[in-house]
Amino acid sequence: MKTSLSALLLGFSAITFVAVAVATPGGAPPGIGPGAQSMDCAKSKNKVRCESLNKKIELCKDKTDDAWRACMEPTAPAAKFTPPKARDCSKSRNKELCEAHAGALKACKDRVTRAEHRKCMAGQWPAQTPAPRKN
Repeated sequence: MKTSLSALLLGFSAITFVAVAVATPGGAPPGIGPGAQSMDCAKSKNKVRCESLNKKIELCKDKTDDAWRACMEPTAPAAKFTPPKARDCSKSRNKELCEAHAGALKACKDRVTRAEHRKCMAGQWPAQTPAPRKN
């Protein structure tokens, strides 16, 4: 009888623990719900960015999944990117490779973001010409 009573007590305490753990989302304290939480900007290196993110979090706190991602997306356009200038190929050891790179730079000079520029440069290299090596 003693063992069945202790097993019953152990089972009851386990059920109580599971019920409390399930009721608290993500193990957070009872006052805090799921989702992104505001940050402490006092310890932040970039206080302006931290404050703007906190404002976005407050605006988007009632949204979930894709709606939340769309709400948190930056509304400002990407930073301007200045593509590199072509080098003087007259002093180059491999003139063909240098001229291919200069031609690709010329074809991709109108790209405004770094990602667009990289994608354009990758598309400009002919299959037979090896890509330039990084030192």
